[in-house]
Amino acid sequence: MSAPTNKSAKTESPFPAAASLVGVYGEQLFRILEQACSGFVLLDAQNRAQRWNEGYLQLFPWLTQGLKVGSSLHTVLQAACVTERYNSVAAAHLSILSRQLICAQATLPNGREVLLATHTISASYSLLTCKEVVSDASHLTFFDALTHLPNRRLLLDRLSQAMLQSERTGWRGALLTIDMGAGEALQQADASACASHLQQEVAQRLLSCMRVCDSVARLDAEHFVIMISDLSPDSELASLLVERLGERLQESLNAGYTISGRFFKLQANIGATLFGPHSRSASELLNQAEIAMYRLRDEESRGLHFFRPKQLMAAPDRSLLEQELREALRLNQFEMQFQPQYSVHGTATGLEALLRWRHPKRGLVPPRIFLSVAEDSDIIVSLGLWIIRTTCEQMARWKSDAQLSHLPISVNISLRQLQQPDFAAQLESILSQTGVAPASLILEISSCSLQPLGTDIAAMLSRLSDMGIRLSLDDFDNEASNQDVLTRLPLSQVKLSQTLVQRLGPNNASDAAAQAAMALARQAQVLLVASGVETLEQRALLAQHGCRHFMGYLFSEPVPVHQLKSLLHMPQVGQLRKVA
Repeated sequence: MSAPTNKSAKTESPFPAAASLVGVYGEQLFRILEQACSGFVLLDAQNRAQRWNEGYLQLFPWLTQGLKVGSSLHTVLQAACVTERYNSVAAAHLSILSRQLICAQATLPNGREVLLATHTISASYSLLTCKEVVSDASHLTFFDALTHLPNRRLLLDRLSQAMLQSERTGWRGALLTIDMGAGEALQQADASACASHLQQEVAQRLLSCMRVCDSVARLDAEHFVIMISDLSPDSELASLLVERLGERLQESLNAGYTISGRFFKLQANIGATLFGPHSRSASELLNQAEIAMYRLRDEESRGLHFFRPKQLMAAPDRSLLEQELREALRLNQFEMQFQPQYSVHGTATGLEALLRWRHPKRGLVPPRIFLSVAEDSDIIVSLGLWIIRTTCEQMARWKSDAQLSHLPISVNISLRQLQQPDFAAQLESILSQTGVAPASLILEISSCSLQPLGTDIAAMLSRLSDMGIRLSLDDFDNEASNQDVLTRLPLSQVKLSQTLVQRLGPNNASDAAAQAAMALARQAQVLLVASGVETLEQRALLAQHGCRHFMGYLFSEPVPVHQLKSLLHMPQVGQLRKVA
């Protein structure tokens, strides 16, 4: 870390005013920031500079003389940017400091472009980061290549920031997931010629309905997401404002599209959820909006539907979904995606196989929509075997691939599968037929399924371990029941509870619980993986507490097989950039 004065000083911090934040996050956060962006400034609630790095001064050398610890960045800019050549830089800074924008692009006097962004990291501090725009590769890490909208990774990062801001101010925001049903429309025409233009037109219509400070993101071929912050401190008024926005969106999106001389008529399904003080994680909010959106599709209705926390799937709905799942298995509508796991040094150390359902009408359906129905019926038994066989067949195809052949793959299994007396024999048959080494397969089961841990289940898991298959415990925390499982089962790894990971932060009880869980794993000598990592701050805190293995949307979302290799060439985990 470079200091603005006396660079050789080692014993005394040049940034004493930042000591309280360093005590919470540790120097690990600043070391990561040093690699993650060209420059940064740590600001307090009054936009007074508390800490910065040499990269910031290299980008804006004319600020060096005026920038002091405790000085108002607004005042420093006004004093230093007195000529026209600095106007772009000053305007970008001031638009962020005044909270008109959360990111802005500026032109340096040398003609190069720089991206400035703000990140709320606590109730008292925020970070202004600066990154020179140098290549398309960095842009594609956080933006959709077709529409240039933020992708899922950047959306979750922005949503995490908005949630922190909401926690501080008490103002509520909203997340809207939009399904256009474009796949059905494109089946009626030349999809390859029309799809790109149609998606770009939808993106433009969405942007035209939103404020500059709102975020519009593209998740996949048919789904867009809108994040709105600072609606109102009153939840009823916030809901009303979202409903009015939904009306504007439907009016714009449901109008006809003329693409390559062909006319298309689309209808938007919009799922919505509010967030505010004491909301859960960013990924859970996205899940809630998606559930509300799929509810509309299941009911074959249109419009906007709010997620209701106590809303349960009715018995007729579950019965229909169960029939559809049986048909999907028969028609081979399921597919596998893979999410990498990384070491602290940035090396890919494994993969997790994740099930997806490509529904003919709903598109790609995430498992949270249907998996509970499968697990409550006997469908999970045959579906689970299909997952294991498909994963092993994929590993067999990778045997000659130097990049992928050494990576073990985790597969989630259910309690109902373990209760089948022939489960071990079936796995032994699959491994024999595919030629996959048992140690390459990791079977992962949720800790909730093992409470209490019955003797028959323990015996089955021990038998699987004796076959050479590795075992993993998901949703691991410091509860006494997990300590019992650790002592009774031959586990090779545990995955830290996503709830703990996503609630990490200053003065949070989850921080102590996460440290206790890590200590249990070290004592049992099993590998601990932090799953569900979404933000740079979570990664920094986990590393500070001794975690050495990570996975989550901060690094990569689950991807199809053909996209996997590009993720193995990612920069080191410690050098991930955080932009907005």
